[in-house]
Amino acid sequence: MAAFDELARAHTDLDSQAVLHLQRLVATWSLLADLCFADLLLFAPLADGDGERFVILGQIRPTTSQTLYRQVGRVVDQLERPVVARAWQLGQIIDGELSINRGERARVQCIPVRRREALVGILARESAPSVGRRPGELERVYVEIFDRFARMITTGEFPFPIEEVASEEAPRVGDGVLLLDSTARVEYASPNAISALHRMGMHANAEGARLTSPPGYRPPRTSTRAASPCSCAASP
Repeated sequence: MAAFDELARAHTDLDSQAVLHLQRLVATWSLLADLCFADLLLFAPLADGDGERFVILGQIRPTTSQTLYRQVGRVVDQLERPVVARAWQLGQIIDGELSINRGERARVQCIPVRRREALVGILARESAPSVGRRPGELERVYVEIFDRFARMITTGEFPFPIEEVASEEAPRVGDGVLLLDSTARVEYASPNAISALHRMGMHANAEGARLTSPPGYRPPRTSTRAASPCSCAASP
């Protein structure tokens, strides 16, 4: 399989800074895939495609759900991916559906990716419709966090310009999530985050506490490290 930058050079006319911006997004999107319980695919316009043909530069599956398929390196047009083409043409987040294997339908959300004010790609969130189960609080909070990131991606605020490539040791959503407000107060703590805090000697209720002043902290008697560091997201 061709590397990300090789695909970009071979199929698009994006400049080096635009490609770097997309690489930063790909370096951090494992967190995003977990938050939205969906496959994420990154589309870039073909150099000669007039905004109607795209190459899939990358794809990631969530650890919180199942993947739908593998698509990296494929070239698609607006007939095959009309929601992608529409999001590119309008420069807006567009929701729709997609026909996948054997007539099955997938939900699609296409998010314009901007660097500064320039549109450089489309991030597609694709998932099978959930059947027979209403989402719980955890699912609702995770998707709300993803929606905040989506708005930042559309305006060019995310990924951050100094974002480094994530390593395999980077925390995943399954390690635990703390949602903070603008004053570093905990709005939501996932069950795994609470377990991680307990292992670090914090046993009081985390929600409502400020991260700068851990609630009920008592140093653990042993020197063992917490097994699951928490992923944190700050709310605006």
